[in-house]
Amino acid sequence: MEEVLKLEFLTDINYIRLFINIIILFACTRLIEYTYGKYSFSNDNKPLFTKHLFNFTISIFLIVSVVKSSIALSLGLVGALSIIRFRTAIKEPGQLITLLILTALSISMAAEKEVLGIIITFIYYLNSIVVAKRNSLNKNSSFENSKILRVSMKENSIKVSDLVKINNIERIYNDVNKVIHLEFIINSKENELESILEKLKSYGEIISYEFL
Repeated sequence: MEEVLKLEFLTDINYIRLFINIIILFACTRLIEYTYGKYSFSNDNKPLFTKHLFNFTISIFLIVSVVKSSIALSLGLVGALSIIRFRTAIKEPGQLITLLILTALSISMAAEKEVLGIIITFIYYLNSIVVAKRNSLNKNSSFENSKILRVSMKENSIKVSDLVKINNIERIYNDVNKVIHLEFIINSKENELESILEKLKSYGEIISYEFL
């Protein structure tokens, strides 16, 4: 047991500074989660995406913290990561940018460059606010009142070729559960919602719908 505790990659780590960096990393990640949820233009499920961001950052932080003191461990990490694949593609550019920011934040904290990590977080926060305000100024009144309606339907009950003919449709995609998701831009929830749902019912079974 004593020999294990004297291993070089364990004794080289400053555990007090490691704990402090984890606290800073947690605070920065929460700020990024808040910023993404409030100011991003993503159409995907924001709460579901932000729910796992801290687990993402802490995993990168711990990996870099361990391997930075050992060449052997870093070489082994390259081989281990070569077999890891994301099963779901990142569809939104905002999600990809957020993951890159979180990766940079985790590495800077693990490399004990805390000030740099905090600066990265505040640059992301301030830039998101500026972009959101600029976008709100450029919107016209009709677009400000518009909403995105997402409708989920069973894939085996409809033909995609029929769906593309529907007015106001913005995007069509399916998932691994054989469910087709359709997104519409509408200006009035009550009037257009009923007409769209009635039209879709003639094509197949509706599972659910929501406003984004």
